[in-house]
Amino acid sequence: MNHHAHARPPSRNEHGAALATAVFFLVIITLLGLAAMRAGNIDLRLAQNEVGRVDALQNGQTALDGMWAYRKTQVDRLPVLPGSNYVQGCAIGDKLSSSDLSAQQGFSCPSDKVDVNLLPATIHKGYSYAALRRESVGSGDYAPVNALRRGDSGDRFQLASFTLIAGYDRVSTNDGSAPQGGAEVAQGIYVRVAQIKGLTQQ
Repeated sequence: MNHHAHARPPSRNEHGAALATAVFFLVIITLLGLAAMRAGNIDLRLAQNEVGRVDALQNGQTALDGMWAYRKTQVDRLPVLPGSNYVQGCAIGDKLSSSDLSAQQGFSCPSDKVDVNLLPATIHKGYSYAALRRESVGSGDYAPVNALRRGDSGDRFQLASFTLIAGYDRVSTNDGSAPQGGAEVAQGIYVRVAQIKGLTQQ
């Protein structure tokens, strides 16, 4: 006589263990998915930041080139005025505030020095800024004349130092329509002052 074996129904403890195992794997899979999403978001943010930085540098350089191109159209490209360590001309886009610039290094634009023509008329003008600074050289307003002898003639001259500063900033505006970058570029220039005799002019 054959006896048929009957399968034993799983116990409540076995049901609980299976459920716990399933929940454990579900949690692990969820955490791995979240980690992958987070890593992807970080990579995307880094890529966007790099795009913004490069875009800002390019537009900052465009602003600097435009400022110099404008100055070259003037009869007196860089007029040498008395003194040093001051802003001789400046401009800032209408979407920016000089106190909120993200990349500025001491940029300021006194209202009596504003020259809107310093910024090139591009679609980025509202996010650009520029300044022309007259700099001191050592403790004086000019490069030392005793270091600037011209040949053996005995004639000497002086050089005035200028810094052209230009920047582009879309970080401080929170404008999401373009890469969020900010950058500032600068270029130093010496301008020869009218030739002088001897060391009488300081």
